Amino acid sequence: MNNFEYCNPTHLIFGKGRENDIGAILLGKLQAGDTVLVVYGGKSAEKSGLIDRVRRSLEAAGLSAVFKGGVTPNPQLDLVRDGIEAARECGARAVLAVGGGSVIDASKAIAIGVPYEGDVWDFFAAGVSPKEALPVACVLTLPAAGSEQSIRIVISGEGRKLGAGSPVVRPFASVINPEIFFTLPQKQIRAGVIDMMSHIMERYFTLTEGTDFVDGQAEAAMRTIMRNGLKLMKNHEDYDAWCQVSVAGSFAHNGYYALGQTEDWASHGMEHELSAWDTSITHGDGLAVVIPAWMRYVYDVKPSRFAQFAINVMGEEAGADDNETALKGIEALKRFYREVGAPATLSDLGADKADSRELAEKAVRIPGKLGGFKKLYAEDIAKIYDMMR
Repeated sequence: MNNFEYCNPTHLIFGKGRENDIGAILLGKLQAGDTVLVVYGGKSAEKSGLIDRVRRSLEAAGLSAVFKGGVTPNPQLDLVRDGIEAARECGARAVLAVGGGSVIDASKAIAIGVPYEGDVWDFFAAGVSPKEALPVACVLTLPAAGSEQSIRIVISGEGRKLGAGSPVVRPFASVINPEIFFTLPQKQIRAGVIDMMSHIMERYFTLTEGTDFVDGQAEAAMRTIMRNGLKLMKNHEDYDAWCQVSVAGSFAHNGYYALGQTEDWASHGMEHELSAWDTSITHGDGLAVVIPAWMRYVYDVKPSRFAQFAINVMGEEAGADDNETALKGIEALKRFYREVGAPATLSDLGADKADSRELAEKAVRIPGKLGGFKKLYAEDIAKIYDMMR
């Protein structure tokens, strides 16, 4: 295990009706009379009454609010820039995200853009590190991205989908009420389950030795997500299953499963290029296509790691050797993806015309390579895209 430091100051507020407490929670950072920029997505948050509940809670706490909707999946740079101007104009002292990962990421980008004198895209395309931000809080409407506890942001702009990160954007408070998730459509449940599992996988597949404690926690979380994800595909209103999935998904991306080990993130880098190529591609669906291909390409670097995944996560019996067991685990994961109705190929995603080499070149444009488990260069990544066809 490597040296590490870990600090997660996010205050999780979990349970039925807890979104009604958001005003009082924000008063822990603000003062009565301060203005909050409330960022949300489409009309579902309005139709469900959630925005009204948030509005009443803020008013009861003596806080002013300016509401900005319209965040889409794969949040766009132009909307972030508009949000920054709106926050500056109203003198916002905090940003409240009411939504899933896209809304939270847009809110984080707005929060770092307000005090910054340059263009917010500098944080994503020019390697500038955020040093300060408005405080960010969340009311979660879709458990998937784990952005409600993470230091990461992903924004789409100028034909790219790029990430940034800093402890200054980790939300100081996040509300999770599983009842809010009851109306989610099948596709979003599926994509969310795949996404949160992928966040654990990006840390679990490591070359770092001596990670038994974190391995065990990660394996239990992945099993929990799969078991309860299947329940939710059959019953969208299974409160207990939502409790398990939402907690596991929230912790999947807050750094806990990466303690003391080198992470990978090649699969995310490749998927980001797909959903930048076509912004209608849902991130979780893209990952369902990318991850098995990545696994087949890299597993022989350390077959024992993939054999461990096959046995401890996918419940497979050991084969004749680690290579055989590893391949059984990859096939078992593909079966799970099929069971939840996920796409399996670029054609299924509607991306069969995407150029593998072009995507690969974009994926490595800034870092030069992807991956911690195996260093992947443009020629490697193009081959992996070809394996997805």
